[in-house]
Amino acid sequence: MNPGDVARSLAKLLRNSTNSPWTDAVLRVQNNSDGYTVHASSDAEPYLSPDWQEMAALFRRLPTSIYELRLSRTGEYTYLATPDVGGLSPAWLVFDQDFRYPGHPLPGMPLPERSRPTGAPTDPAVLARVTALTAEFSALYEGIKGRAPVWQPGLTEEQLAEAEERIGARLPEDLRALYRVTDWDDETGLLGRYAHDQLGRIVAQYLEGRPGVHGWQEAVSDDGVVFETPPAGRVKRLSRNDWWVTFGGDHAGDHLAVDLDPAENGSSGQVLEYGRNIWGPIRHVAPSITAMLEEVIRALRAGEFEDDPDSRRLIADAAFHEESDRAYDQVMTETTDVGAVTDPELVQELYLNDPGAVDLAVLDPLSSLRHLRVNRAESVAVNLSGLPALEAVSVEAAEVDLSGHPTLWSLSLTGVKHPIAFDSLTAFPRLVRLNLAELDVPELERVGELTSLRVLTLDHGQVRRLLDSGAALPPLAALEITGEASLPELVALRERWRPGASVTEASGTLD
Repeated sequence: MNPGDVARSLAKLLRNSTNSPWTDAVLRVQNNSDGYTVHASSDAEPYLSPDWQEMAALFRRLPTSIYELRLSRTGEYTYLATPDVGGLSPAWLVFDQDFRYPGHPLPGMPLPERSRPTGAPTDPAVLARVTALTAEFSALYEGIKGRAPVWQPGLTEEQLAEAEERIGARLPEDLRALYRVTDWDDETGLLGRYAHDQLGRIVAQYLEGRPGVHGWQEAVSDDGVVFETPPAGRVKRLSRNDWWVTFGGDHAGDHLAVDLDPAENGSSGQVLEYGRNIWGPIRHVAPSITAMLEEVIRALRAGEFEDDPDSRRLIADAAFHEESDRAYDQVMTETTDVGAVTDPELVQELYLNDPGAVDLAVLDPLSSLRHLRVNRAESVAVNLSGLPALEAVSVEAAEVDLSGHPTLWSLSLTGVKHPIAFDSLTAFPRLVRLNLAELDVPELERVGELTSLRVLTLDHGQVRRLLDSGAALPPLAALEITGEASLPELVALRERWRPGASVTEASGTLD
């Protein structure tokens, strides 16, 4: 559709949604690959409801962009759309779409040499072991259920080699062996509450979109801190990896992947879990698929299982189902008594609520702390020298005394009632992200001195002040602007900060 037709369609939708007497109305739509969000209002009604079916039909055909339509009672309307503003309240001006926070790699990661496809047949010893384990499971299953498990036939070596050529990596030997036995076990419980998918589905899923496991918190507006998977040192601390290859799951939102690119203390072929029930770091399930099969059989031998006679499933009470040592986050309210925290060395994220006056040195026992949020404090001494793993700090306090940190890359300050000395910010040499919105920063024009800074959050007044001052601007990947603003205002600010925005405009009058 051309811009004029889009503008007229939106104007009609907006006019038809108004009821009470009004003078001016506005419709804002953020359309992206995940769907669209709508806010419509008039000077008489704060919330209007345009026809959702017509909106959906329209925006299915339109590209990712922010759209704003302003309409007067007399029928005149103005329309503006741009893909170069992300959101409106707050607004995100993203200048580098490929920017990622630390630990968030883009696709194109190197494949470890040991996992390159060779076309060689499955290791005979591994194939023999997996064949024996699956045969024992089948016998135990039949003894309990009174019938054999329903498995699809296994695959040939040629079929496996062809799939690996398409993926670009050799699968772990025990996963290859499992596919030699059966392409799918119809969720009989061979891997506990999980099941492996058909090989064709694995290949199709791997080749769809970005390779490997899709990342979490990839947007520049996300927190971005990646947490360590326990046991530490086995899984690379990344949000995603080209060589985490999904091969199955519980078919209820949680997925299993084999890790072809482990950390120093991990093993190639270790099994990881991610999905809707996995919060924080990706979960380490087992050192291998063989280990999962062995644990399932141990549990069945010991009579540790759940059996529904009306179901084909036989669920072993396998140890790998347990999510031990995953208490990576902690909430402390109106206390700073770290001694009350169980296993303080495991805490990676802390919410410190209403602590009064606090010196953050009291948190030193939390040796693995990576992300700290201090909410509604009176005064905070930001003494972080005893927290070597810390990456991100957010402080909401009336008074703040800043001390530097050599590796902290994200700092957010809110609610501070006194001026912020700019020299205190230069004590964070690796600062990638900084939030100073609504604060008094007398030397804000020095922000270009923060040479590592890539993401900055300011309010409208601060942005205009920097632009008007002629100060050297930092080479940002993204700028967040807090508060309310119209889309034309934001486009104008973006053009001043970095010219070249793609903008579509139209206007007209409804009959």
